[in-house]
Amino acid sequence: MNTIQVQDMVAEVEAVMHGIPEDERLINDQRYDAEQIGLNLFESVLTNSKHWKVNGMGVTMEHPAGVRLDLDVMGSMLMAVQEDEHHLVISVDGQPICVAGEGIFHDVPMSDHLTTVVLLGEAGFPVSHTPDTLYMLHSPTHLLKVMGGDHLSLKERVSAAKMLVAYVHEEEGTGLISNQAFDLAETGNLPPQVEMELAHSDLLPRFLPTLGGGGETMVNQFIDLLVRLTRHRPGHQSDVLQRFVDVHAQAMRRKDQERLRDQLLALCETSRPDLYPLYETADAVHQDAREFDAYHELHQEIVYLPPHLRAEHYGAPADAYENVHDVEDIMDF
Repeated sequence: MNTIQVQDMVAEVEAVMHGIPEDERLINDQRYDAEQIGLNLFESVLTNSKHWKVNGMGVTMEHPAGVRLDLDVMGSMLMAVQEDEHHLVISVDGQPICVAGEGIFHDVPMSDHLTTVVLLGEAGFPVSHTPDTLYMLHSPTHLLKVMGGDHLSLKERVSAAKMLVAYVHEEEGTGLISNQAFDLAETGNLPPQVEMELAHSDLLPRFLPTLGGGGETMVNQFIDLLVRLTRHRPGHQSDVLQRFVDVHAQAMRRKDQERLRDQLLALCETSRPDLYPLYETADAVHQDAREFDAYHELHQEIVYLPPHLRAEHYGAPADAYENVHDVEDIMDF
C-alpha cells in the first residue's frame, strides 16, 4: 500500500471532520475523540494492507470471487459524526450494500468498523465473520461444503447457512443450489441451528409441502419438523425457534392451531418436556385467536342489532333541549 496516499486520505478525512461545527454533530465529545483515535489505527492497518488500494476518499479491493468492493471512508465517517449512523457506506460492483448488525453497537466508533472491514479483507472474509449481506464473496459450492463439514465450528456452519439462504432466495427455492441445500438437510446430519436457517428460507415448502392446505396431516408434518430441529440439543430452545412457531401458527386455521397446541402438550407430558416453551407459544397464539373470534362476534351483534331492540335496551336518546345533563352524561360516556 502506498503510505503517502493513505496518510493524505486520512488527513483529508480528519480535516473535514474538524470542519464540522459542534452543533451539527450528533455524537458526544467522547465519541468524537474516539473516532479520531480510531482513524490513527485505521491508517496504520491500511498502510500494511496487501489487498486494499486507496481510491479517492475511500478504499477498494478486487475480491477473488470476481467482484469489486468499495469502502467509502469519508462517507462512512461523515454519516457517523453528523447522523450517528452505524451503517458502513460500502458497495459491491457499484451496488450499495447494507452492512450492519452483529458487532455494530453505538459505543463502537465508525473508524473501528472501517479497520475491521480492512482486516477481514486481508483475511479473505472468513465465513464466520462475513456479514450476511456480503454473501456474494463466497461461492455456493464453498458455503455448501462449510455447512456439511463436521470438523468445522457451529458458528461457521450457521454463518454459511445464512449466506446460502440469499442464493436460495434468488432462485426462489427451485434452482440447483436450493436442491443441493435441501438434499444436504435431508441427510439429517446438519445441526438444528443450521437447518433452522434453511427452514426460514424459500425451502420451507420443501420441508412442509402441506402447509398451505392445513389439516391434521399438515400439523403432524409441522410437529415432525419441530422435533427434527430440536433433536440434538434438548433443553436449549432458542428465541428463533419460538418466533418460527409463532409466525406459522398464526397463519394456521383455528382448528389446526388447536391441534398443534394439543400435540405439543402431549409431547411435553410424555417424552419431550424441553418443548414446553414451544407449547406455550402455540397456546398463546390459539388463545389470542379465540379472543379475537369472541370480540368479532360481539362486534357483529352490536353492528347488526335491530333498531327497535337498540331502543328497548338502551332507552330513548336524551332531548338536548329539555335535559342538558343527560346530554353531558352521554358525552362523558
